[in-house]
Amino acid sequence: MDKKTTQLHKYHLSQEAKFIDFGDWSMPFSYEGTLKEHDIVRTSSGFFDVSHMGRLEIQYSEIKKISKLICSEIIDIPSNKALYSIFTNADGNALDDVIFWKFDDKIILIPNASNLEKIKSHLVAHNVEFIDRSPDTVLIAVQGPDTIELIQDRFEIPDKFSTNFTESFLYARTGYTGEDGVEIMANNEDAESLLTFLTEKGVKPCGLGSRDTLRLEASLPLYGFELTEDITPVEASLNWTITNKNEYLGSNRINDQLSGESHKVLKKFTINSRKIARTETVGIAGDTKGLVTSGNFSPVLNKSIGFILFENMPSHDLIEFDIRGNLVEGNIVNKRFLS
Repeated sequence: MDKKTTQLHKYHLSQEAKFIDFGDWSMPFSYEGTLKEHDIVRTSSGFFDVSHMGRLEIQYSEIKKISKLICSEIIDIPSNKALYSIFTNADGNALDDVIFWKFDDKIILIPNASNLEKIKSHLVAHNVEFIDRSPDTVLIAVQGPDTIELIQDRFEIPDKFSTNFTESFLYARTGYTGEDGVEIMANNEDAESLLTFLTEKGVKPCGLGSRDTLRLEASLPLYGFELTEDITPVEASLNWTITNKNEYLGSNRINDQLSGESHKVLKKFTINSRKIARTETVGIAGDTKGLVTSGNFSPVLNKSIGFILFENMPSHDLIEFDIRGNLVEGNIVNKRFLS
């Protein structure tokens, strides 16, 4: 079965991108190399084609229905704000982590690519009306410390985690790398001019390889790894997203966990070497067992980092990992990898 491609696939081919199978999609993994692209985003500006992610347009009148499906307050936040939140099921587990862009008259919902059809079915089941704008638009994430300066002559830059629009674009000052930047939604017919503008400004294309190392350094979860339908936002250490004071799907269980019920817990860790504890590596902290959800080498920190999901709260911070039959020591960290 052929993999899906985004509307920008011909562009990626023209740039001699290396491709990777990512779920149902064939996506650019790198252009000039993952480490180089990681450095580009950390020191200047790079852009990612994230058009495989969904783009659902929802009228503002549906907002009360949406509020009953997510763990975050969406009704009372101001218009022209972006909101990171989690759709939960009846058990309080994560159906998907998403971004909402809130405007005066509508909301743009951006689910993960692998969950688009699931979220669409979920909305239908709860009588939420929407228009799927994914086929007729692209989504470009422009990230890095130089981004705002480079694009501000064409885009009026909003505050962080805020939205704005022009005649051709909807966009938000958000991202998935830990760097400043914007994510831009454009109609298919405007995509080429957007790419031309970015490349003329010196913004470099980057692939999913660096996107993953960047998001891990930024302590950001990835659905299917740190979040699944078996993990609640509390277990994923995303308590800060739980701001919805009203009843929503799974809120009873989530409130019980917030009150101290014993549950799984996700922790960050470092290993002071280049030995990587990859996904499903076993780690033991005292008498508490855990499984690594994501692990990789951090180019900025020059050490291995990752997330590990413990069966319950570990008693201390030293972890022993079993990496290919060898015991390797690591440590739990209780702050972001990068400040």
